[in-house]
Amino acid sequence: MTKTFSISVLLLLAGCGNSSVDNEVIGQPKRIHNETPIWCSNFQDVDVSLGVLRNGVGSMSTQDIYLTITAQTQADTLQHAIKAGKLVKIRYDEQRINWCRPEMQIRAVDIIEDAGR
Repeated sequence: MTKTFSISVLLLLAGCGNSSVDNEVIGQPKRIHNETPIWCSNFQDVDVSLGVLRNGVGSMSTQDIYLTITAQTQADTLQHAIKAGKLVKIRYDEQRINWCRPEMQIRAVDIIEDAGR
């Protein structure tokens, strides 16, 4: 029993931390979702479309990424980008074990003002 317990503790500790840090994605934010899990605290996710349209022309993506907002300034910037239809560059960290902690957490958000015009 102690061997099984030791292996479990070792695996748990090995899984803590980030699996990757300072990742970057460019896309168009579509909507901010207010998530209310039963056991964990509430948080906000942003739905970012990886398919980008420019002047109505481009590729439509069926693949979106959901990232967790970690600061109110990020939510304000994303809300502005959603209303203006702007692209954003988002840097984020990805967690290994995410019990009551969202997997992909935003570090920084920048609006891309002139996207290929």
